[in-house]
Amino acid sequence: MRKTKWAAKIIPNPRQEREYIERDNKQNVDDRTKKIKQSGNKKQIVEGSNLNSFIDSDILKILYSRGITSEKEVIKFLNPKMENIQNPYGLQDMEKTVLEIERAIEEKKNIWIFGDYDVDGITSTSILYMALKELGAENVNYYIPIRDEGYGLNNEALKKIKESGADLVITVDCGITAFPEVEFANSINLPIIITDHHNLHGGKLPSAIAVVNPKRPENKFSFEFLAGVGTIFMVILCLYERIGKKVKAYKYLDLVAIGTVADIVPLVQENRILTKFGLEQLNRSKNKGLRFLLYKLFNTQNSDFNEKTEYNSYDVGFVIAPVFNAAGRLKDAKMVVKLLISDNDREIEIIVKELINKNFERKELQNEIVEKVEKHIEESDLKEDYVIVDYSPEYHHGVIGIAASKIVDKYYKPAIIIEVKEDEGIAVGSCRSIGNFNILEALQSMPELFLKFGGH
Repeated sequence: MRKTKWAAKIIPNPRQEREYIERDNKQNVDDRTKKIKQSGNKKQIVEGSNLNSFIDSDILKILYSRGITSEKEVIKFLNPKMENIQNPYGLQDMEKTVLEIERAIEEKKNIWIFGDYDVDGITSTSILYMALKELGAENVNYYIPIRDEGYGLNNEALKKIKESGADLVITVDCGITAFPEVEFANSINLPIIITDHHNLHGGKLPSAIAVVNPKRPENKFSFEFLAGVGTIFMVILCLYERIGKKVKAYKYLDLVAIGTVADIVPLVQENRILTKFGLEQLNRSKNKGLRFLLYKLFNTQNSDFNEKTEYNSYDVGFVIAPVFNAAGRLKDAKMVVKLLISDNDREIEIIVKELINKNFERKELQNEIVEKVEKHIEESDLKEDYVIVDYSPEYHHGVIGIAASKIVDKYYKPAIIIEVKEDEGIAVGSCRSIGNFNILEALQSMPELFLKFGGH
């Protein structure tokens, strides 16, 4: 499911959206036809493989249908290993990024991390903060905007960060489309390194001192679907490798897995490796705050020893991630970062209690909004539209993304749910789409209608 966040002046033109869906449907049919033509000798390939002696042929057929077509790829998929991760220096600007961060640490610069308020952004901010501190950075701070500020960099926040004495800003899970904001930062002499995984806008990059993004076309690193936390983890791997302690970075894999699963990126190749070992790491997590949260969520008997023998992607996506997200949706995502970097038992206990309460509050609010949206859909016959669009000043922007997901699940149509901010004269919306309609492309075709937007 594609996710898009945006703020708009008016709702997109339905006719243009219909043209996009019709075009993408045609492309989808063409793609399926190609796959059928190419799969004519699939049975022969599977039966002729040396893998048949120890791997069930039905499993092989499923893997082949998913594009995993060579023996090497099959073995890598079924037996993920950390050493199979591609060289992170294949990501454009990685060396420049690592050298800039090393220099900032050595010169005792004031480093600020600028993150996003979702689970991917929270985990990205947390692991970079902990890594920088362990690598010797003395002055490290972080900034995550509240939802009312909107997604990503904003000039007011950058101004405050500069006034606090910042020498360098490193973005995580945001920044790739922040052209005016990066220009503003340059104008006040505030250097920015961007690490992000969202789609580039028109193939252009902001004028930051370095931009690490798996979707940059010039990358030699061939996997483009890293989450934001996977992207910054590659930077951290390089930083630890430079001091001969690469394996020490693996302790962050529990949070890397949480951010990766929560951001709904494809769990293949590097993401599959990071998630597999990250889920294993959850059982022996050294993170005090995370360990206490798991103790409360899964009702284990001892917060110092996690008795749950195995975590899976369901546990992350439907139990852990919603609690992380509740803070950013209804209050302030920084409280989760505080939990994950804290070593204070009392502070951890207070934050976990508040997070669990916020998650209950989030569920009630979410159900209320979904009911209202479904009522509007039935009353106005919106289900007949190519794209379901609903808006109201009563919708809370913190949960409209979840509401949009629920609508897509029920009607299998792209959905845009919007909170109208009448006093500000704008609308803030979240979009969710189906596989054959790239809603971000549709928004990019009419940028004049939006104040800002982005997504993947």
